[in-house]
Amino acid sequence: MEKTINLPQSFINNMKNLLGDAYDAYHVAVNSPAVHGVRLNTLKADENILKEFNICGKVPYASNGYIIDSGKIGKHPYHIAGLVYVQEPSSMLAVCASELAKEKDKNLCVLDLCASPGGKSGQIAEILAGDGVLVSNEIDSKRAKVLAGNIERMGYNNVIVTNTNPIVLSKNLPHKFDYVFVDAPCGGEGMFRKDPDTILEWKQERLDSNAKRQREILAEAHKMLKPNGKLIYSTCTFAVEEDEQVVEWFLNSYNYKLLMPAESILASTAYYTKKECRRFYPHLASGEGQFVCVMQKANEELVYTHTSKVNKLGNSELKMVNEYINNTFNLPFAVNYTKVGENICLINENLQNMLVYMQKIPQINAGVTVGNIEKNRFIPHHNMFTAYGKYSKQKINFDLKNEQLCKYLHGEQLENTYSLNNGYATICVDNNPVGAVRVGGNALKNMFPKGLRI
Repeated sequence: MEKTINLPQSFINNMKNLLGDAYDAYHVAVNSPAVHGVRLNTLKADENILKEFNICGKVPYASNGYIIDSGKIGKHPYHIAGLVYVQEPSSMLAVCASELAKEKDKNLCVLDLCASPGGKSGQIAEILAGDGVLVSNEIDSKRAKVLAGNIERMGYNNVIVTNTNPIVLSKNLPHKFDYVFVDAPCGGEGMFRKDPDTILEWKQERLDSNAKRQREILAEAHKMLKPNGKLIYSTCTFAVEEDEQVVEWFLNSYNYKLLMPAESILASTAYYTKKECRRFYPHLASGEGQFVCVMQKANEELVYTHTSKVNKLGNSELKMVNEYINNTFNLPFAVNYTKVGENICLINENLQNMLVYMQKIPQINAGVTVGNIEKNRFIPHHNMFTAYGKYSKQKINFDLKNEQLCKYLHGEQLENTYSLNNGYATICVDNNPVGAVRVGGNALKNMFPKGLRI
């Protein structure tokens, strides 16, 4: 007999008031196995790679979302190479509901305000496809490092990862974004099936304090949105205090209108309290609990000026990094650099324009981390090979089952049986960059990061 999840009685009462006769169906669903999903990184791969995974179905509202029989694929080489991202199906709702994919503007500025671990940021980056700029923020420093790691692994080149409070962001970036996504911290009621430990943390009396925090975050998000911009608010909870009531407060406080989500979202979320606010229930579709709505800011005239400059490289630093880039890659575009801490980052023009306003905002990385200089010696970074390894002058390609690939992912040194010149070479799995080696005579020194080795 399967174990029944022990739900708090006050939560049960809330859900019965919300669902009425449908509560029994919800109760059956929440005691059934959780649904697992995966998102294909369309910037790197096509559907052919999915034959490696047990695909059970398609996520109806996400063109690159799939349901799989297990989410435990973290050690698969395709996952390590950033070709896929494990993402629960309902968490794909918010980006799909925004209809960002329909935008024609190639210079969009997008903010993912509560971004870790990076699922929504990845969706956004794949839609932008290297154009525009995405700022992915996470206030918690440990979670921010996880976010930055996922952005690097997936090879996105137009993301700035920040680690700060929304108040700091809004002070420096007023009216800068066309889209702001707020996947707000919440009571997590929609995750009870997937992560029963969240039940232990849930308390009825916390709903109001959660809502207060959500209102504070939305108030800062409002400041950063351009006139006519879209604010997408989502949670993984069912509590009306954190969902509809927060939205109602926001609409009463600021000049916004609710927009109807995409048709694909309407067809997949059959239950709602307001037609523009959509709920995702585990008894109605494949996935966990989710709430999402899209709000558009009124067209107001604003005047804002800001003068600053990007943190540029010194002449000696520029000489060293250019020598490394020219010796290692054949990049088909002009390069711009900035420094984030001690790291040298390669950025596009849109990122350069955004970074002008971000000198006082704590950043983890921007664009693609190229490397850093220690004791007058350039140290390459893994990120350059995950993002631009396809342009590497020297490559070694292994198929999925190759023993040498296994040794590389384990962190072992390989032998130079490939007639490679001294310098650096990209390691690929089925022609997809996964990391690099430093070539020195007959030895290929492993550069795969220790924290990723399997």
